[in-house]
Amino acid sequence: MKKILLLGGAQCQRSGIKKGRNMGIRMLVADYGEKPLGLGKEDEHLKISTFDPKACVQAAKQWNVDGVMTMGTDQPVLTAAIVAEALKLPSWLTVPQARAVTNKKWMKKCLEKAGIPTPDWQLVSLSSEGNSPVFGLPLFSGPVVLKPLDSQGQRGVFRLESPGEVVAHLPLTLSHSREKEALLEEYYPSQEITVSGWVWEEELTVLSITDRLHLEEGKHIGIARGHRFPSQHHLWTEAIVQMSKEVQKAFQITHGPLYIQLLLGEKGLLVNEVACRIGGAFEDQFIPLLTGFDILESVILGALGETPSLKPLKGYDFSSVAGTASVQLLFASPGKIHWITPEEQVMKFPYVVDVGYNYKIGDWIGAAENATQRLGHCVLVNPEGPVEPSVKLFQERFQVLDEKGRNLYRVL
Repeated sequence: MKKILLLGGAQCQRSGIKKGRNMGIRMLVADYGEKPLGLGKEDEHLKISTFDPKACVQAAKQWNVDGVMTMGTDQPVLTAAIVAEALKLPSWLTVPQARAVTNKKWMKKCLEKAGIPTPDWQLVSLSSEGNSPVFGLPLFSGPVVLKPLDSQGQRGVFRLESPGEVVAHLPLTLSHSREKEALLEEYYPSQEITVSGWVWEEELTVLSITDRLHLEEGKHIGIARGHRFPSQHHLWTEAIVQMSKEVQKAFQITHGPLYIQLLLGEKGLLVNEVACRIGGAFEDQFIPLLTGFDILESVILGALGETPSLKPLKGYDFSSVAGTASVQLLFASPGKIHWITPEEQVMKFPYVVDVGYNYKIGDWIGAAENATQRLGHCVLVNPEGPVEPSVKLFQERFQVLDEKGRNLYRVL
């Protein structure tokens, strides 16, 4: 039996664990948590951080794994490349490539070198005394966005209005990073679009273009509340595909998944972020149902150095797909969960293909400041028609009740 070290055991890795097991592969799951939500009782858990490459390399050697992979999350992409290089395991990414798609400083430099438009940016750090910021350039006029260079899940990301706010928030942003610098971007009022693609022998196939619907909670921005396929921005399809191909070439991606976040506003399309992984909005669930291409199986096979089945991609055109999909990323008002609609009941709702919760009865849910306060997810897919009536039905039926019977679920 072949063995894969899977980096991460959260809900967005759950399907990878199950898929690998069903393919007859022994999945060893690295996750720092005591009881990762994506693991079942029969799954093997290695209690190590996916942010700790040395520990992951050691575990991979100890278990003599045949491959290493991750999905749905950013930073373990770099760890996976480091492990693969150290043990000479199959990898579609080199360590420098993985660093470029997981560290926003190198990501921005790569985009700028290729002439690909992205929001204006600079680096900011604390002075040696640790009580004032040091900027590489004068501050932008107007609102700015402060981000860690190497974090995920919108941790430490803030929309700020003044230099004083940057000073106040910088230590918290840096606390979510292993770097001593943070990214300061000019705020770009926009709608968000995501591209999921597959690259093979340097040729990109765009699998889906979705609208990334986000939650704005004061200074906390960019928190995804859902994804919608197809995108409503049909007039931009050609430009989106062209920009995606430019990104693929700029980062020299030759094989594997490519995930791009785009911003659409008055200046047109700008690239927000680039990743070489399956998206974190459960794209592995709806892409196969809409396209016939099993992106998750392909990533697993690639981790073992095997060639996936590319037959469904021959002549594929996402714009001709008849089906629709909606990923509901669930949020609730602050409170204690007394009852929640059981997952098995939700799975009986029309067109629901996957559901999972990050909280359980008795847990307290706090205010939404980043993706870690997300209650859970629900994926709905209609392969032959509109899914919106089923989304509305889900929103009407789904409940998260507190002790007083109030429904905490937020329909966004």
